[in-house]
Amino acid sequence: MPIIIAHRATWKRALRPRLVLLLLANVLTLLAFLAWRERYVTKESLLQMMDERFKAVFSPDREVSKEQMASNFTGKAAFVTTICMESDFIPVRTLVHSLQQTGTDADIVIVVMMALNDEKRDQLVKLGAKMVDTELIKVEIDESQTSDAEKQLQKEAAYKDALEASKKRRICRNNSIQAWRLTQWDRVLYIHPEMLALENIDDVFQEPPFTATLELGGIVDDSIMLLEPNMDIYSELKRAMINSSHLPHDIGFLNYFFKDIHPLNPVYNVKAKYQTLDYSKYVFGNARVYNYEGTMKPWDFWYQGPKNWRQSFQEDMIYRWRQAEYSAREKLGLDKDLLEWRSKRGSKDVCDEYLANKLDIPEKMMDKYSVLLATHSLRRQATLPFVIKQFLMSPKVDKIFVIWHDKDQPVSKNIRDLVSEAQGAVVILTQTVDSLNNRFNPVKELRTAAVLICDDDVWTPIDDIDMAFESWQRQPDSLVGFAPRVDCYDATSETIKYCWPFRMNPPRYSIMLTKLMFMDANFLFLWRCGLPDNILKYVDDLINCEDIAMNFLISGVTNRAPFHIMSEEVYDFGLDGGISSNPAHFKVRGQCVQQMTNLFGRNTLVSVQGSVHRYAETDFKSTAWEQFLDVLKEKEANAEQLEVVEFVTQEDIVQNDM
Repeated sequence: MPIIIAHRATWKRALRPRLVLLLLANVLTLLAFLAWRERYVTKESLLQMMDERFKAVFSPDREVSKEQMASNFTGKAAFVTTICMESDFIPVRTLVHSLQQTGTDADIVIVVMMALNDEKRDQLVKLGAKMVDTELIKVEIDESQTSDAEKQLQKEAAYKDALEASKKRRICRNNSIQAWRLTQWDRVLYIHPEMLALENIDDVFQEPPFTATLELGGIVDDSIMLLEPNMDIYSELKRAMINSSHLPHDIGFLNYFFKDIHPLNPVYNVKAKYQTLDYSKYVFGNARVYNYEGTMKPWDFWYQGPKNWRQSFQEDMIYRWRQAEYSAREKLGLDKDLLEWRSKRGSKDVCDEYLANKLDIPEKMMDKYSVLLATHSLRRQATLPFVIKQFLMSPKVDKIFVIWHDKDQPVSKNIRDLVSEAQGAVVILTQTVDSLNNRFNPVKELRTAAVLICDDDVWTPIDDIDMAFESWQRQPDSLVGFAPRVDCYDATSETIKYCWPFRMNPPRYSIMLTKLMFMDANFLFLWRCGLPDNILKYVDDLINCEDIAMNFLISGVTNRAPFHIMSEEVYDFGLDGGISSNPAHFKVRGQCVQQMTNLFGRNTLVSVQGSVHRYAETDFKSTAWEQFLDVLKEKEANAEQLEVVEFVTQEDIVQNDM
């Protein structure tokens, strides 16, 4: 092969366009930086103005080392948080209780910027809080500063008031500057309302002000900040908020006010998104304060319907908050009947056992599924081995967990023999109480992302079940199953009912029964350890509706409809003596849909029309236009006979309720 040597002049001509492009790129970068700087510096040239201000506030003669600070500060300290919206009350009440439980010596102060009734004030005072009332600083929102998460929430908001709530929430967050006006205290540690103290954090008061945790690039995170109250600083921050389009929570804003920012260890501000970081084990293993930034807030995650719920899902964070909330209610003497139920039949032991012993695996398997097979009746022990052996035939099944509800009935010999033969593929999970909630208990040995929830009295070909699993793999946020139902509205009683999909026009469904149903295994934890106990108690008392409640939960979190799989063979051999065989069952189910709407705060169910079945050749018909018009007329005539039927007879129940 000949070697070609380029002439120097030719090489220079080839390089010249690249140098021009590089120079142009540098110029554009500089212009972008200047534009960015102009955007974050307020109209009054805050940077220059505040430079002089903070030279006095943080002058060299006031600066001392951290070692000196650790032994010098003995002044009056306070934790400070805010209540700005109605939705702040429950998380703030829980935060206050969590701080008080750590044995802190500091005051706990709540800056209240809305009307708060006497009952709620009394609760907060009883938990150890002091309240300071003030007016909300109202500003115009610069929409260009809205985060991607907030934009997504606005796109998905079902109601107009949700959009307004999103904007007000942002204004509320930026009222964190109210902490600077609390000059009754020498130092205050501002904590965002959506946080939880896990242990005593009084040591933070020994850090030098201004101290805060930092995001990537050294940007101040205003979720937790140690500061010295100062009315001059407060006035300047307030003026900057009102006279500019930028807010303290905007990226980089506080960095322009504070030249010397002392970084706080991230263990004081642990967020669910840190799970993806290399040092996640250190952060979560040493966590001192949890921050529930994101969409999976323990007090209303079932209500929001976010699409990115997995990013802010962290089991320990959710459960620790729920435990603290129960503890706060117990101290206040609230919901005594619910707390009594919880101590006897609730979730504490189940969740504690799961979190202490669950498998430590980085990712659960997506190419296999686990089976959670619920059994109770002694009569089913003869047929149970047949159902189990069917699942053992599938190479996609990892393990079969048999939920043994009857704590007084020992496992029969034929089941024990089968477990032995399966060599670890079948596990019996005995229960301490008999409750329908047990079928959704989190399983510590679970290794798969998907679980098949099924009854012990239903059979369908294993190939169809595996096909359903493949469908779930493509849409893991949805329930995927074989027995759909639908919620429908009764205009006469103005209530939501429980209806048959095929009686709707057009046919649709929004509920998937748990007879055969795939779902994400994370929802087992959310059911037992995340949901408020009043939902679980309702299921326990009624001995019904756990499947409807699970549909409400999953649709509420994911905003996704269930997915129906068509199978030509589904046999239910448990209609005699089961819960659904009761003639009043259908009426109870309708009441359940209405009650779940009340308990979840809204009807979270999402309806859909489509189904999936095995591939079959499409029947393309060759026809003339005139003949096609005749077909349309015939279809139109048939359609006139279709009606939306919202009530059914007892015969319908016996024939169709699976």
